Amino acid sequence: MTPYTVIVAATLRRNSFKHSHFRRRCLHSAIDYPLSHPIYTIWASNTSLGKTLVSAGLSISFLSPSSSPPFPKRRFIYLKPIQTGFPHDSDSAFLYRKFCQFYASKSLPFSVFASNSVFRASMPAANEVLGNGSVDDGGEVGCGLKNLHWYEERKLQGTECNGVEQFPVSEAVCKTLYAWKEAVSPHLAAEREGTMVSDSEVLDLLRRCLENDTVGTTEEVEVMTVIETAGGVASPGPSGSLQCDLYRPFRLPGILVGDGRLGGISGTISAYESLTLRGYDIAAVVFEDHGLMNEVPLLSYFRNRVPVLVLPSIPKDMSDDLISWFDKSQTVFTSLKEIMLSTFLERTKRLHEMPKKSCDAFWWPFTQHKLVSEEKVTVIDSRCGENFAVLKSSDMISEQFDACASWWTQGPDANLQIELAKDMGYTAARYGHVMFPENVYEPALKLAELLLEGVGKGNSILNSTGDREFGVNCS
Repeated sequence: MTPYTVIVAATLRRNSFKHSHFRRRCLHSAIDYPLSHPIYTIWASNTSLGKTLVSAGLSISFLSPSSSPPFPKRRFIYLKPIQTGFPHDSDSAFLYRKFCQFYASKSLPFSVFASNSVFRASMPAANEVLGNGSVDDGGEVGCGLKNLHWYEERKLQGTECNGVEQFPVSEAVCKTLYAWKEAVSPHLAAEREGTMVSDSEVLDLLRRCLENDTVGTTEEVEVMTVIETAGGVASPGPSGSLQCDLYRPFRLPGILVGDGRLGGISGTISAYESLTLRGYDIAAVVFEDHGLMNEVPLLSYFRNRVPVLVLPSIPKDMSDDLISWFDKSQTVFTSLKEIMLSTFLERTKRLHEMPKKSCDAFWWPFTQHKLVSEEKVTVIDSRCGENFAVLKSSDMISEQFDACASWWTQGPDANLQIELAKDMGYTAARYGHVMFPENVYEPALKLAELLLEGVGKGNSILNSTGDREFGVNCS
């Protein structure tokens, strides 16, 4: 099948595409994030599979001391953009508590600082925290949301401090961006509590957090950020957009929390394919061991392209504080951390090498190559709708409008881009490559019929070479 035919087959289905039951929200928020440190999205193939346990384990592993001094200052940033069931169910509060409990049980030579904050909450969720009728200084921000300004912190004193810090203080920063009271899917919670939040609002607050959390950070501070999603890969966000579509403008590398239970192989692979179809890169898959050896068929499927890590079984006793489990799991979490760090370094190294390598390897049409320096080469990391994500300076991915807007690139917005990717994948998987002359297959015939009903109305011949006098040329 020619590339043109694949594109056309995808476009045919666009003709009958209608808005889904859920409301689509335009993504106009500028997307920028730093490349100065690793930032990962934590996904899961379903809800209640342990995303927050993985985030907590990573925080403990990342901030654990090296074997001997000097101990570098480190900062682990945990962001939960969407939280339901609040305040009784708060993932940022869970990570904050477990982090403090774990390090309170250890003898560390340096101090550790931990904080947890909640930015915005629906009125019912805010009343659960502040009490009915309470008014805070921030007031309402519209659409039934309140600036909650909830904050808690704790400092765990190091054994060698004696009132004076001998080593840098490492810290775990936990933040919830939007919270709803009812423990249901975010789109239902937002609707029932009268607090609809658009995709662009979620992305804008997330972008500001990513930007502000690194302000004033020096090269001596080692930083890692994780963004934990809500529910599964395709669970709706507050506007109804699937979360795999909601966070697509950032296209941050991800960790997929798979399912070690019966049926988990299929669910994990389906989640992985949903993400890769949208252009995400998955650095590793991790899941809890349920004794079914799900990692064996998963490793076979991934063909060693994606590491698969297995965590020990989680204690079923609800009174267990999980500290022993975190201790037992540290080998796995350390391996996961090293994978994330090495993947980040490989990605940034490749992005920084691309200008020079492209000047050595490419021939660009309509270009005086001797006048093109490495600094003038635009490094494109990805695209979402009409905007590229490009490398700016050496440590920032920024949004850049595609001003060239060729016949192919002009038109598809972020939502249609996903629809095209799905339809092109379907068409390529169904037909592979088809030589068109003297053959007929459904996409080509439907295209011919549509064109002859439109711009080619009155003609009876459709050709792909332009060699018939009255044909409609689609070469």
